[in-house]
Amino acid sequence: MAGVNIRSVAKTFGETHVLKSVDLDIRDGEFISLVGPSGCGKSTLLRIIAGLEQQSDGNILLDGTAVDRMRPRDRDLAMVFQSYALYPHLTVAENIAVPLVMRRLNTTERSLVGGLFPSGRGKRKEIAVEVERVCEALSISMLKDRKPAALSGGQRQRVALARAMVRKPSAFLMDEPLSNLDAKMRVQARGEIAALHRQLGSTFIYVTHDQAEAMTMSDRIAVMMGGEILQVDTPDRIYQMPQDLRVAEFIGSPKINVLQAVISENGTLSLASPVSIGNRVHAAFRPEAARLAGGLEAPLGGTIHHIENLGADLFVQVMTAGGDLVIVRCDPAGIRPAIGDKAGIHVDETRLHVFGADNGRIAGAFRLEGGR
Repeated sequence: MAGVNIRSVAKTFGETHVLKSVDLDIRDGEFISLVGPSGCGKSTLLRIIAGLEQQSDGNILLDGTAVDRMRPRDRDLAMVFQSYALYPHLTVAENIAVPLVMRRLNTTERSLVGGLFPSGRGKRKEIAVEVERVCEALSISMLKDRKPAALSGGQRQRVALARAMVRKPSAFLMDEPLSNLDAKMRVQARGEIAALHRQLGSTFIYVTHDQAEAMTMSDRIAVMMGGEILQVDTPDRIYQMPQDLRVAEFIGSPKINVLQAVISENGTLSLASPVSIGNRVHAAFRPEAARLAGGLEAPLGGTIHHIENLGADLFVQVMTAGGDLVIVRCDPAGIRPAIGDKAGIHVDETRLHVFGADNGRIAGAFRLEGGR
């Protein structure tokens, strides 16, 4: 196992700054996800850690040792690619054995006549035992003699994981390994990868644009945008206490409600049409932090615009008089509104987030005042 330290890593392609002085400490044995929209630099950062890409500035340390000039094969890291990168002419067992064959057998022992040499036979038996071990761990022993073309997407993903596991690396690097799977298989694979991490206790660095993957598997999440890390924290705190408006809007489905407001000195947020640009802020709250209500005392009100019935969840979209679309999570077993109905919206002010003009979180207790 290994801890990974990223120190002021930058990457430029001409005039384009892909990574902007990124700092991140990844603990020994933790599962950390790099999550963000396409083009934010997360895959580039992973490739720099692996040694497949050279950074423009900064350092990568594994267990406290700088590895910037070290070849990828010498970094003791295993990478699982989005495409799985399996050799189509080799069987599953042969694909899994490739890392061990390349490291343990010399050129002669890897040749067609290598099996005639006692040393080659002994090493291949050892490799076969280790391949069988990882196949059993991932429940793919029955697939050992198949070629990749005869496998499903989920089976190929397991083979790619097995090929990484068999090396017993100090850390696993995964670049969107589930993106080629269908929705049902992704849910199953998430559980398998999380269980694998618990079983091995190794460091996992996982790149994804899918927030569900990051939230369900990670010990911590690093949210990236525009080549920068905006926040690193546990999934719970990323969701409940986002430190940047962009993090709040990216994490969560449906998206967090964001309304423009004016803040007073006593912490009152006025949702009336802002007139003072200097005091303008963003008031944000999750759909589950709001509830529908009648009456004029609600700080927000509007007309039911759309209803999404997802079975276990009911999301009601309300168009306010000010033209904002607010999503409220309702109890499917409760009284259902109808499209076109008038409704008030109450917000749990203890779950209200306020962000300034720089997108940064403003700490404090706030009270909503109506206006639209």
